[in-house]
Amino acid sequence: MKKLVGKVLASTLAVSTILGAVPAFASGTDGATQGTNTFVDGGTDIQFWTFQELHVPFWTSMADEWNKQNPDRPINITVTTGESHALHEKLLTACAAGEGTPDMADIEIGYYGSFLNGGYLIPIDDAVEPYKNDIVYSRVSMYGDGEHVYGADFHLGATVTYYNMDIMNEAGVDPSKIDTWDDFAAAGKTVLEKTGKPMACVEVNDLFLPQAMLLEKGSQYVDEDGNPSIANQDHADVINFIRQMIKDGTIQIAPGGGFHTEEWYGFMNNGGCASITMPLWYMGRFTDYMTDLKGKMAIYPMPVWKSGDVHEVLQGGTGTSVIKGAKDEQLCKDFLAFAKLSKEGCTYEWEKLGFDPIRTELWDDKTITEDPDNKFLQFFTTNPFDILKANGTDITAPNIRGAYSATYSVLVSTTYANAFENSVDEDAMQLLQDEQDTIVY
Repeated sequence: MKKLVGKVLASTLAVSTILGAVPAFASGTDGATQGTNTFVDGGTDIQFWTFQELHVPFWTSMADEWNKQNPDRPINITVTTGESHALHEKLLTACAAGEGTPDMADIEIGYYGSFLNGGYLIPIDDAVEPYKNDIVYSRVSMYGDGEHVYGADFHLGATVTYYNMDIMNEAGVDPSKIDTWDDFAAAGKTVLEKTGKPMACVEVNDLFLPQAMLLEKGSQYVDEDGNPSIANQDHADVINFIRQMIKDGTIQIAPGGGFHTEEWYGFMNNGGCASITMPLWYMGRFTDYMTDLKGKMAIYPMPVWKSGDVHEVLQGGTGTSVIKGAKDEQLCKDFLAFAKLSKEGCTYEWEKLGFDPIRTELWDDKTITEDPDNKFLQFFTTNPFDILKANGTDITAPNIRGAYSATYSVLVSTTYANAFENSVDEDAMQLLQDEQDTIVY
Protein backbone atom coordinates (compact mmCIF):
# COMPACT_ATOMS: atom_id res chain seq x y z
CA MET A 1 0.00 0.00 0.00
CA LYS A 2 1.10 3.56 -0.62
CA LYS A 3 2.93 5.31 2.18
CA LEU A 4 1.40 8.54 3.40
CA VAL A 5 3.73 11.51 3.08
CA GLY A 6 3.48 15.22 3.65
CA LYS A 7 4.81 18.25 5.41
CA VAL A 8 3.08 19.46 8.57
CA LEU A 9 3.57 23.02 9.74
CA ALA A 10 4.55 24.14 13.19
CA SER A 11 0.97 24.28 14.34
CA THR A 12 -1.99 22.11 13.53
CA LEU A 13 -3.80 25.36 12.92
CA ALA A 14 -3.47 27.44 9.77
CA VAL A 15 -3.26 31.03 10.94
CA SER A 16 -0.80 32.67 8.60
CA THR A 17 -3.42 33.77 6.08
CA ILE A 18 -6.02 35.24 8.43
CA LEU A 19 -4.87 37.79 10.97
CA GLY A 20 -7.95 39.96 11.23
CA ALA A 21 -10.17 40.32 14.27
CA VAL A 22 -12.19 37.27 15.20
CA PRO A 23 -15.65 37.77 16.69
CA ALA A 24 -16.55 35.83 19.80
CA PHE A 25 -18.70 32.76 19.32
CA ALA A 26 -22.42 33.26 19.81
CA SER A 27 -25.38 30.96 20.05
CA GLY A 28 -26.37 29.74 16.61
CA THR A 29 -23.04 30.75 15.02
CA ASP A 30 -20.91 27.98 13.51
CA GLY A 31 -23.05 25.47 15.35
CA ALA A 32 -22.05 26.99 18.69
CA THR A 33 -24.07 26.66 21.86
CA GLN A 34 -24.02 28.94 24.85
CA GLY A 35 -24.62 28.87 28.60
CA THR A 36 -24.41 31.26 31.50
CA ASN A 37 -24.43 31.08 35.25
CA THR A 38 -26.97 32.98 37.36
CA PHE A 39 -25.84 36.54 36.80
CA VAL A 40 -25.49 38.81 39.82
CA ASP A 41 -25.41 42.58 40.05
CA GLY A 42 -21.89 43.94 39.97
CA GLY A 43 -20.37 40.71 38.68
CA THR A 44 -17.38 40.80 36.35
CA ASP A 45 -18.29 39.60 32.88
CA ILE A 46 -16.10 36.68 31.76
CA GLN A 47 -16.17 35.29 28.24
CA PHE A 48 -15.19 31.62 28.07
CA TRP A 49 -14.64 29.42 24.99
CA THR A 50 -14.72 25.63 25.02
CA PHE A 51 -14.79 22.95 22.32
CA GLN A 52 -16.82 20.54 24.45
CA GLU A 53 -20.54 21.08 25.11
CA LEU A 54 -20.34 18.82 28.18
CA HIS A 55 -18.03 21.40 29.78
CA VAL A 56 -20.62 24.18 29.62
CA PRO A 57 -22.67 23.15 32.69
CA PHE A 58 -19.45 22.52 34.62
CA TRP A 59 -18.27 26.08 34.14
CA THR A 60 -21.65 27.68 34.79
CA SER A 61 -22.17 25.58 37.93
CA MET A 62 -18.70 26.40 39.23
CA ALA A 63 -19.32 30.09 38.61
CA ASP A 64 -22.43 29.89 40.78
CA GLU A 65 -20.46 28.08 43.48
CA TRP A 66 -17.68 30.66 43.25
CA ASN A 67 -20.18 33.46 43.76
CA LYS A 68 -21.59 31.76 46.87
CA GLN A 69 -18.14 31.50 48.40
CA ASN A 70 -16.80 34.82 47.11
CA PRO A 71 -19.67 37.34 47.25
CA ASP A 72 -17.16 40.18 47.18
CA ARG A 73 -15.73 39.01 43.82
CA PRO A 74 -18.71 37.76 41.79
CA ILE A 75 -18.45 36.69 38.17
CA ASN A 76 -20.96 36.48 35.34
CA ILE A 77 -19.65 33.88 32.93
CA THR A 78 -20.79 33.28 29.37
CA VAL A 79 -19.56 29.94 28.02
CA THR A 80 -19.67 29.38 24.28
CA THR A 81 -18.68 26.36 22.21
CA GLY A 82 -17.71 25.48 18.69
CA GLU A 83 -16.35 22.52 16.75
CA SER A 84 -12.92 21.69 18.15
CA HIS A 85 -10.64 22.47 15.21
CA ALA A 86 -12.60 25.56 14.18
CA LEU A 87 -12.61 26.90 17.73
CA HIS A 88 -8.89 26.36 18.26
CA GLU A 89 -8.17 27.93 14.87
CA LYS A 90 -10.25 31.02 15.67
CA LEU A 91 -8.75 31.28 19.13
CA LEU A 92 -5.18 31.07 17.87
CA THR A 93 -5.91 33.57 15.10
CA ALA A 94 -7.50 35.97 17.60
CA CYS A 95 -4.52 35.61 19.93
CA ALA A 96 -2.14 36.39 17.06
CA ALA A 97 -4.21 39.42 16.11
CA GLY A 98 -4.40 40.63 19.71
CA GLU A 99 -8.16 41.18 19.60
CA GLY A 100 -11.39 39.23 19.71
CA THR A 101 -10.15 36.80 22.36
CA PRO A 102 -12.16 35.47 25.30
CA ASP A 103 -10.96 35.90 28.87
CA MET A 104 -10.53 32.15 29.38
CA ALA A 105 -10.55 29.03 27.24
CA ASP A 106 -10.32 25.25 27.26
CA ILE A 107 -7.42 24.21 25.03
CA GLU A 108 -7.08 20.56 23.98
CA ILE A 109 -3.69 19.02 24.69
CA GLY A 110 -2.80 18.48 21.04
CA TYR A 111 -3.13 22.21 20.36
CA TYR A 112 -1.77 23.55 23.63
CA GLY A 113 1.86 23.90 22.60
CA SER A 114 0.93 26.38 19.87
CA PHE A 115 -0.62 28.76 22.40
CA LEU A 116 2.24 28.28 24.84
CA ASN A 117 4.83 28.92 22.15
CA GLY A 118 2.99 32.04 21.03
CA GLY A 119 3.12 33.62 24.48
CA TYR A 120 -0.66 34.04 24.51
CA LEU A 121 -1.33 32.66 28.01
CA ILE A 122 -1.04 34.10 31.51
CA PRO A 123 0.92 32.27 34.24
CA ILE A 124 -1.30 30.94 37.02
CA ASP A 125 1.36 29.84 39.53
CA ASP A 126 0.10 32.01 42.38
CA ALA A 127 -3.48 30.80 42.00
CA VAL A 128 -2.41 27.14 41.91
CA GLU A 129 -0.10 27.36 44.93
CA PRO A 130 -2.81 26.95 47.63
CA TYR A 131 -3.89 23.65 46.02
CA LYS A 132 -0.46 22.29 45.17
CA ASN A 133 -0.22 19.75 48.01
CA ASP A 134 -3.73 18.40 47.37
CA ILE A 135 -3.37 17.42 43.72
CA VAL A 136 -1.29 15.36 41.31
CA TYR A 137 0.84 18.33 40.33
CA SER A 138 2.16 16.83 37.09
CA ARG A 139 -1.35 17.38 35.66
CA VAL A 140 -0.72 21.12 36.11
CA SER A 141 3.01 21.40 35.51
CA MET A 142 2.67 19.71 32.11
CA TYR A 143 0.90 22.88 30.96
CA GLY A 144 4.00 24.91 31.61
CA ASP A 145 7.36 25.97 30.22
CA GLY A 146 9.56 24.80 33.09
CA GLU A 147 9.41 28.19 34.78
CA HIS A 148 5.69 28.91 35.01
CA VAL A 149 2.45 26.96 34.67
CA TYR A 150 -0.35 28.24 32.49
CA GLY A 151 -3.19 25.73 32.71
CA ALA A 152 -4.91 23.02 34.72
CA ASP A 153 -6.65 19.86 33.56
CA PHE A 154 -10.11 18.43 34.17
CA HIS A 155 -8.84 15.02 35.20
CA LEU A 156 -5.88 12.88 36.06
CA GLY A 157 -6.11 10.94 32.81
CA ALA A 158 -4.65 7.75 34.28
CA THR A 159 -4.28 5.13 31.56
CA VAL A 160 -5.69 1.67 32.30
CA THR A 161 -6.74 -1.42 30.37
CA TYR A 162 -10.44 -2.19 29.97
CA TYR A 163 -11.22 -5.90 29.50
CA ASN A 164 -14.40 -7.50 28.16
CA MET A 165 -14.82 -10.23 30.77
CA ASP A 166 -17.18 -12.29 28.61
CA ILE A 167 -14.31 -12.78 26.18
CA MET A 168 -11.63 -13.15 28.85
CA ASN A 169 -13.65 -15.74 30.77
CA GLU A 170 -14.37 -17.70 27.60
CA ALA A 171 -10.63 -17.78 26.93
CA GLY A 172 -9.84 -18.72 30.53
CA VAL A 173 -7.56 -15.70 30.96
CA ASP A 174 -7.49 -13.75 34.23
CA PRO A 175 -6.54 -10.07 33.60
CA SER A 176 -5.26 -9.75 37.18
CA LYS A 177 -2.43 -12.11 36.18
CA ILE A 178 -1.31 -9.89 33.28
CA ASP A 179 1.68 -7.91 34.53
CA THR A 180 3.91 -7.17 31.53
CA TRP A 181 3.36 -6.52 27.85
CA ASP A 182 4.88 -9.94 27.17
CA ASP A 183 2.15 -11.40 29.41
CA PHE A 184 -0.39 -9.37 27.45
CA ALA A 185 0.89 -10.68 24.11
CA ALA A 186 0.87 -14.27 25.34
CA ALA A 187 -2.65 -13.86 26.71
CA GLY A 188 -3.67 -12.44 23.34
CA LYS A 189 -2.68 -15.67 21.62
CA THR A 190 -4.83 -17.64 24.03
CA VAL A 191 -7.77 -15.28 23.54
CA LEU A 192 -7.46 -15.53 19.77
CA GLU A 193 -7.22 -19.32 19.87
CA LYS A 194 -10.16 -19.79 22.24
CA THR A 195 -12.53 -17.08 21.01
CA GLY A 196 -11.37 -15.97 17.57
CA LYS A 197 -11.27 -12.37 18.86
CA PRO A 198 -8.29 -10.00 18.82
CA MET A 199 -6.86 -9.09 22.20
CA ALA A 200 -6.68 -5.40 21.33
CA CYS A 201 -6.79 -2.81 18.56
CA VAL A 202 -4.51 0.07 17.62
CA GLU A 203 -5.43 3.42 16.12
CA VAL A 204 -3.97 4.84 12.93
CA ASN A 205 -5.53 8.29 13.33
CA ASP A 206 -4.57 8.81 16.98
CA LEU A 207 -1.80 7.79 19.33
CA PHE A 208 -3.06 6.47 22.66
CA LEU A 209 -1.68 2.92 22.68
CA PRO A 210 1.82 3.66 21.33
CA GLN A 211 2.13 6.81 23.43
CA ALA A 212 1.20 4.93 26.60
CA MET A 213 3.76 2.24 25.85
CA LEU A 214 6.39 4.86 25.02
CA LEU A 215 5.76 6.90 28.18
CA GLU A 216 6.26 3.74 30.21
CA LYS A 217 9.76 3.53 28.73
CA GLY A 218 10.44 7.06 29.94
CA SER A 219 10.46 8.45 26.39
CA GLN A 220 8.59 11.41 24.95
CA TYR A 221 7.60 12.67 21.52
CA VAL A 222 9.63 15.84 22.08
CA ASP A 223 12.89 16.28 23.97
CA GLU A 224 13.51 18.50 26.99
CA ASP A 225 14.00 21.50 24.71
CA GLY A 226 10.75 20.82 22.87
CA ASN A 227 12.35 19.51 19.67
CA PRO A 228 10.74 16.56 17.84
CA SER A 229 12.14 13.27 19.08
CA ILE A 230 10.07 10.51 17.54
CA ALA A 231 13.02 8.81 15.81
CA ASN A 232 14.47 6.88 18.72
CA GLN A 233 15.00 3.24 19.62
CA ASP A 234 12.32 3.18 22.34
CA HIS A 235 9.72 4.31 19.80
CA ALA A 236 10.95 1.79 17.24
CA ASP A 237 10.70 -0.96 19.83
CA VAL A 238 7.09 0.02 20.59
CA ILE A 239 6.19 -0.03 16.91
CA ASN A 240 7.87 -3.40 16.41
CA PHE A 241 6.04 -4.86 19.42
CA ILE A 242 2.66 -3.74 18.10
CA ARG A 243 3.57 -4.90 14.59
CA GLN A 244 4.36 -8.37 15.91
CA MET A 245 0.99 -8.58 17.63
CA ILE A 246 -0.65 -7.48 14.38
CA LYS A 247 1.19 -10.28 12.55
CA ASP A 248 0.06 -12.71 15.25
CA GLY A 249 -3.53 -11.61 14.75
CA THR A 250 -3.83 -10.50 18.36
CA ILE A 251 -4.01 -6.81 17.50
CA GLN A 252 -5.91 -5.35 14.57
CA ILE A 253 -6.44 -1.84 13.22
CA ALA A 254 -9.35 -0.17 15.01
CA PRO A 255 -12.45 -0.03 12.79
CA GLY A 256 -12.82 3.56 11.63
CA GLY A 257 -9.14 4.14 12.37
CA GLY A 258 -9.56 5.20 15.99
CA PHE A 259 -11.28 4.82 19.31
CA HIS A 260 -13.68 7.74 18.81
CA THR A 261 -15.53 6.62 15.68
CA GLU A 262 -18.98 5.14 15.16
CA GLU A 263 -17.40 2.08 13.55
CA TRP A 264 -15.25 1.47 16.60
CA TYR A 265 -18.06 1.96 19.10
CA GLY A 266 -20.25 -0.54 17.25
CA PHE A 267 -17.40 -3.04 16.94
CA MET A 268 -16.48 -2.88 20.63
CA ASN A 269 -20.09 -2.80 21.79
CA ASN A 270 -20.73 -6.03 19.90
CA GLY A 271 -17.84 -7.82 21.60
CA GLY A 272 -15.40 -7.44 18.73
CA CYS A 273 -12.29 -7.02 20.86
CA ALA A 274 -11.10 -8.31 24.23
CA SER A 275 -9.53 -5.10 25.56
CA ILE A 276 -8.66 -1.47 25.02
CA THR A 277 -5.94 0.53 26.75
CA MET A 278 -7.10 4.10 27.31
CA PRO A 279 -7.27 6.71 30.11
CA LEU A 280 -9.96 6.53 32.78
CA TRP A 281 -11.83 9.43 31.21
CA TYR A 282 -12.73 6.96 28.45
CA MET A 283 -15.25 5.44 30.89
CA GLY A 284 -17.72 8.01 29.59
CA ARG A 285 -17.39 6.63 26.08
CA PHE A 286 -18.57 3.26 27.37
CA THR A 287 -21.52 4.67 29.28
CA ASP A 288 -22.55 6.87 26.32
CA TYR A 289 -21.78 4.78 23.23
CA MET A 290 -21.24 1.14 24.26
CA THR A 291 -24.12 0.56 26.61
CA ASP A 292 -24.48 -3.16 25.88
CA LEU A 293 -21.21 -3.70 27.71
CA LYS A 294 -22.57 -2.64 31.11
CA GLY A 295 -21.63 -5.24 33.69
CA LYS A 296 -19.19 -6.91 31.28
CA MET A 297 -16.20 -4.54 31.40
CA ALA A 298 -13.50 -4.68 34.07
CA ILE A 299 -10.78 -2.08 34.62
CA TYR A 300 -7.26 -3.30 35.45
CA PRO A 301 -3.80 -1.69 35.54
CA MET A 302 -2.19 -1.38 32.13
CA PRO A 303 0.71 -3.77 31.47
CA VAL A 304 4.32 -2.61 31.93
CA TRP A 305 7.58 -3.46 30.18
CA LYS A 306 9.33 -4.68 33.32
CA SER A 307 7.72 -6.22 36.38
CA GLY A 308 7.83 -3.72 39.23
CA ASP A 309 7.36 -0.63 37.06
CA VAL A 310 4.46 1.75 37.73
CA HIS A 311 1.33 0.56 35.93
CA GLU A 312 0.14 4.02 34.97
CA VAL A 313 0.86 7.03 32.77
CA LEU A 314 -1.20 10.14 32.11
CA GLN A 315 -2.75 10.81 28.69
CA GLY A 316 -5.10 13.15 26.92
CA GLY A 317 -6.31 16.32 28.51
CA THR A 318 -7.58 19.85 28.27
CA GLY A 319 -5.61 22.74 29.70
CA THR A 320 -7.89 25.55 30.81
CA SER A 321 -6.04 28.85 30.61
CA VAL A 322 -6.41 32.60 31.04
CA ILE A 323 -5.82 34.44 27.78
CA LYS A 324 -3.68 37.58 27.62
CA GLY A 325 -5.94 40.58 27.50
CA ALA A 326 -8.42 39.18 30.03
CA LYS A 327 -10.26 42.02 31.69
CA ASP A 328 -9.45 40.86 35.25
CA GLU A 329 -6.48 38.50 35.13
CA GLN A 330 -6.32 37.75 38.85
CA LEU A 331 -10.02 37.01 39.13
CA CYS A 332 -9.82 34.65 36.14
CA LYS A 333 -6.78 32.88 37.57
CA ASP A 334 -8.34 32.41 40.97
CA PHE A 335 -11.61 31.16 39.50
CA LEU A 336 -9.78 28.75 37.19
CA ALA A 337 -7.85 27.22 40.09
CA PHE A 338 -10.99 27.00 42.23
CA ALA A 339 -13.02 25.32 39.49
CA LYS A 340 -10.38 22.80 38.49
CA LEU A 341 -8.56 22.06 41.76
CA SER A 342 -11.03 22.51 44.62
CA LYS A 343 -12.92 19.64 46.23
CA GLU A 344 -16.17 21.04 44.82
CA GLY A 345 -14.83 21.18 41.28
CA CYS A 346 -13.16 17.78 41.29
CA THR A 347 -16.25 16.15 42.81
CA TYR A 348 -18.43 17.59 40.05
CA GLU A 349 -15.98 16.39 37.40
CA TRP A 350 -16.11 12.85 38.72
CA GLU A 351 -19.82 12.59 39.47
CA LYS A 352 -21.11 14.28 36.31
CA LEU A 353 -18.35 13.72 33.76
CA GLY A 354 -16.62 10.55 34.94
CA PHE A 355 -13.21 12.24 35.13
CA ASP A 356 -10.73 10.64 37.52
CA PRO A 357 -10.02 13.36 40.10
CA ILE A 358 -6.78 15.28 40.09
CA ARG A 359 -7.41 15.98 43.80
CA THR A 360 -6.12 12.99 45.75
CA GLU A 361 -8.25 13.22 48.90
CA LEU A 362 -11.24 12.10 46.83
CA TRP A 363 -9.57 8.75 46.15
CA ASP A 364 -10.22 7.76 49.78
CA ASP A 365 -13.64 9.36 50.17
CA LYS A 366 -16.05 6.42 50.37
CA THR A 367 -19.04 8.65 49.57
CA ILE A 368 -17.40 8.98 46.15
CA THR A 369 -15.49 5.72 45.65
CA GLU A 370 -18.35 3.50 46.86
CA ASP A 371 -21.35 5.52 45.71
CA PRO A 372 -23.93 2.91 44.61
CA ASP A 373 -25.74 5.47 42.46
CA ASN A 374 -22.71 6.52 40.43
CA LYS A 375 -23.25 5.41 36.83
CA PHE A 376 -19.56 4.79 36.20
CA LEU A 377 -19.13 2.56 39.23
CA GLN A 378 -22.33 0.74 38.23
CA PHE A 379 -21.09 0.09 34.68
CA PHE A 380 -17.73 -1.55 35.45
CA THR A 381 -17.09 -4.67 37.51
CA THR A 382 -13.94 -3.33 39.19
CA ASN A 383 -13.30 -0.01 40.95
CA PRO A 384 -11.02 2.49 39.15
CA PHE A 385 -10.02 4.15 42.42
CA ASP A 386 -8.19 0.98 43.46
CA ILE A 387 -5.75 1.58 40.61
CA LEU A 388 -5.25 5.25 41.49
CA LYS A 389 -4.50 4.45 45.12
CA ALA A 390 -2.12 1.64 44.20
CA ASN A 391 -0.01 3.79 41.86
CA GLY A 392 0.21 7.01 43.89
CA THR A 393 1.02 10.44 42.50
CA ASP A 394 4.46 10.16 40.87
CA ILE A 395 3.05 9.53 37.40
CA THR A 396 4.60 10.37 34.01
CA ALA A 397 2.74 12.95 31.92
CA PRO A 398 3.40 13.91 28.28
CA ASN A 399 5.82 16.71 27.51
CA ILE A 400 3.70 19.04 25.36
CA ARG A 401 6.16 21.91 25.00
CA GLY A 402 7.82 23.26 21.89
CA ALA A 403 7.08 21.23 18.78
CA TYR A 404 4.54 18.90 20.41
CA SER A 405 1.59 20.27 18.42
CA ALA A 406 3.42 19.85 15.11
CA THR A 407 4.71 16.44 16.13
CA TYR A 408 1.26 15.32 17.20
CA SER A 409 -0.08 16.29 13.78
CA VAL A 410 2.44 14.09 12.00
CA LEU A 411 1.87 11.15 14.31
CA VAL A 412 -1.90 11.08 13.87
CA SER A 413 -1.94 11.92 10.16
CA THR A 414 0.84 9.75 8.74
CA THR A 415 3.20 8.08 11.23
CA TYR A 416 0.97 5.42 12.73
CA ALA A 417 -0.96 4.86 9.52
CA ASN A 418 2.37 4.12 7.84
CA ALA A 419 3.75 2.07 10.73
CA PHE A 420 0.75 -0.21 11.18
CA GLU A 421 -1.08 -0.18 7.85
CA ASN A 422 0.67 1.26 4.81
CA SER A 423 4.38 0.47 5.26
CA VAL A 424 4.42 -2.40 7.72
CA ASP A 425 7.61 -3.93 6.33
CA GLU A 426 9.69 -0.75 6.44
CA ASP A 427 12.39 -0.64 9.10
CA ALA A 428 10.84 1.10 12.11
CA MET A 429 13.80 3.41 12.79
CA GLN A 430 13.99 4.49 9.15
CA LEU A 431 10.25 5.08 9.05
CA LEU A 432 10.41 7.21 12.19
CA GLN A 433 13.33 9.23 10.85
CA ASP A 434 11.44 9.86 7.61
CA GLU A 435 8.41 10.95 9.60
CA GLN A 436 10.43 13.20 11.88
CA ASP A 437 11.97 14.89 8.83
CA THR A 438 8.49 16.03 7.74
CA ILE A 439 7.91 18.05 10.92
CA VAL A 440 8.29 21.78 10.32
CA TYR A 441 8.05 23.95 13.43
